[in-house]
Amino acid sequence: MQIEQQEPQPLNLELRRSQRTKRPALSNDFFVYLQESEHDINTTEDPLSYKQAIQSDNCDKWIEAMESELQSMSKNGVWKLVDLPQGCKPIGCKWVYKTKRNSKGQINIYKARLVAKGFTQQEGVDYNETFSPVSTKDSLRVIMALVEHFDLHLHQMDVQTAFLNGNLIEEIYMKQPDGFIQKREEDLVCRLQKSIYGLKQASRQWYFKFDEVVKSQGFIENPLDECIYQKFQGRHYIFMLLYVDDILLENAIKPFSDD
Repeated sequence: MQIEQQEPQPLNLELRRSQRTKRPALSNDFFVYLQESEHDINTTEDPLSYKQAIQSDNCDKWIEAMESELQSMSKNGVWKLVDLPQGCKPIGCKWVYKTKRNSKGQINIYKARLVAKGFTQQEGVDYNETFSPVSTKDSLRVIMALVEHFDLHLHQMDVQTAFLNGNLIEEIYMKQPDGFIQKREEDLVCRLQKSIYGLKQASRQWYFKFDEVVKSQGFIENPLDECIYQKFQGRHYIFMLLYVDDILLENAIKPFSDD
């Protein structure tokens, strides 16, 4: 019997394109301040680096803003200068500048934010978990509906330098900020004791700190939404809703019963 040998047919394989969503190298906390200026109208461009800031016409304003930022960090005990341990690599940091304006377009404040380059952090070394819970949109709708229906008092609060209050668990070392390197201590680095904007775990550590403080004041966490807190004292009651560093506070007095 003769067996015919068939030549193998070439396979027409289509190349599959990756469906994975590309993630930016920089975290939101790092570049949100940079992108904010893109939507401003009729405003001057803010400096993109320390060098540009000190060479700008408003260099005195930017220096004052940077000194104010560092004073805030000093009060919160954000870091202390130490020798870099052998085998450790410090992360970098960057000044981010933003001109804040009022509703009339007039300059209200010159803001300088020191931001850590969190994109250089190594998972398992500089951070473990980054997830931070926030209140849901449904919770916000319920709160607003209660305010409208019962004519309650509603207050909105924004916590300034919120992330600087979070305690760090990991050992993280950061280079000294540009323009403010301590004389005769140039070789030292900042050992972070509190979280700082730009760190991957900054939002998570802020939430833990907020949760600890409000519970110590008698607030109880809502079992259906862990970012809603409630407190009852006599006829008074308060609901508190947290979304990152924004807080909605709803308070009222229970009506007397008809009994």
